[in-house]
Amino acid sequence: MSAAPEVSAAPDGRAPRRLLSSYRDLMAVPGFWRNALVGMISKLPPSMVTLSLLLLVGRDYSYGTAGLMVSGSAIGQGVTAPLRGRLIDRYAPRPVLLGCLTAYLTVTALLLFMVRTGGPVPVLLITAVGLGATAPPVAVMMRSVWCSAGEGATLTTAMALDSSMMGAALITGPVLAGWLSLSVSPVAPFFVTATLTALSVLLLLVDATAAPRSAAGAGRHWLGPLASPPLRRLLAASGLFVTAVTAVDVLLPLYAKEHGAGAYTGLYLGALSVGSVVGSFGLGAVPDLLAHGPKAFVLLIVFVLGTGALCLGTRLSPEMVLLLCPVAGLAIGSTFGTLRTIGGDLAPPGRMTETMSWLSSLDLAGGAVGAAVFAHFAAVRGSGTALLVVPAVALLAAVFGWGARTRAEPLTADANGSGATRG
Repeated sequence: MSAAPEVSAAPDGRAPRRLLSSYRDLMAVPGFWRNALVGMISKLPPSMVTLSLLLLVGRDYSYGTAGLMVSGSAIGQGVTAPLRGRLIDRYAPRPVLLGCLTAYLTVTALLLFMVRTGGPVPVLLITAVGLGATAPPVAVMMRSVWCSAGEGATLTTAMALDSSMMGAALITGPVLAGWLSLSVSPVAPFFVTATLTALSVLLLLVDATAAPRSAAGAGRHWLGPLASPPLRRLLAASGLFVTAVTAVDVLLPLYAKEHGAGAYTGLYLGALSVGSVVGSFGLGAVPDLLAHGPKAFVLLIVFVLGTGALCLGTRLSPEMVLLLCPVAGLAIGSTFGTLRTIGGDLAPPGRMTETMSWLSSLDLAGGAVGAAVFAHFAAVRGSGTALLVVPAVALLAAVFGWGARTRAEPLTADANGSGATRG
């Protein structure tokens, strides 16, 4: 009788991991299902706000005013996100989250009242800014929760899952907001977002072990996470990456319009999102694939190649662009997840939520720059020409991503005790 075949070991001596075993390991982490539920619920409201505001304000005001409200909400959220993150890290998450929730629900009610009664535009703008500034940062905190709950391959899979859920929310959120606004009432999406926001806060706080711990005794350099040079490079990479992604989102609909393929607009963006979700899920299934080396750099180079292929597709036909959209989107979600994994790795002790908040703020800033600059560029030179610049921006993000190490050295006080330097 022949001997039973031996199972070959991995190069590092470990038994080879089966496909999807990383997801089974993640599901075995205590509190996984509740964390996954909170993560998904927390991502839906932000994905619904833009379209909900446009349809609500645009009904009684101009669409220019509606766009101003959307910009105000994004500015309010982006400018205050690091402050809210710092408060959560410094104090107990419960009072900060409940305070944000109370203010958020109040501002939402005030916004609806002002719109329905025809309030002045400056007041509407202030309430829109307040809507973004008071939003409880549950989605940001969930990245801190995953960083606390997982490590190694499990953390990579958790962040990939988080990115997949974000991609799914970006697809379903606008669809839900549009259906509620047009089929029920323009006010209905705000009741849904308020309910989901409150539910995500309560679910996160119902188990004290799930919320990130405050670190009152942690070092408090006034720059916070920005005192770390590798983290600053990571923030630059993230902002540039989101600029490039937003540029693609803006330019593809313009390309479809210029080439008489307006019916493809939704399909283009949907195909990008599908590619992003598939790529995130795939990397989560094989977390050791890029375990060694500059993972962010490699994924950003894949995105450069994908957008380059998209540029070639625009020279052929709208149908070819549609076929290449999933390829261009393949690295988007996994790059988001990887940048946040590295961000958690580089976060100074007791600064996890603030670090994740800075990443979110840079993402919002990159999105604003990408939308404004590339929309103007396309208006002057055409969408095809503007799209040629996107791979260059993504390549610049990769250069910064190369300099962001995946493992931070501990922060130590300088000789005067007034700063934080790398030991």
